[in-house]
Amino acid sequence: MKKNFSIRAKVWRWPGDAGWHFVNVERAISRVIRAKYTKGFVYVNAKVGKTSWETSLFPHKISESYLLCIKKSVRAREDIWEGDEIKIDFKLK
Repeated sequence: MKKNFSIRAKVWRWPGDAGWHFVNVERAISRVIRAKYTKGFVYVNAKVGKTSWETSLFPHKISESYLLCIKKSVRAREDIWEGDEIKIDFKLK
């Protein structure tokens, strides 16, 4: 199974006070990942620009895809804002 992925996606903010920012992993890629990891979170190493971090893919039933959270420190370092389209590389652990 493929373990390295690269996506381009638009950053969006979860409704509410917390202000979590996410991108959706494409459905086709999500299906490939779900075939191996059938339930729950999937741990990944992610990279955007020059910044790398450890995070998880969150299953999202409504979009039938995974969500990847963009940490506040990563957004600050890479100057990422809600609505930006970014390239993210990630590797399944």
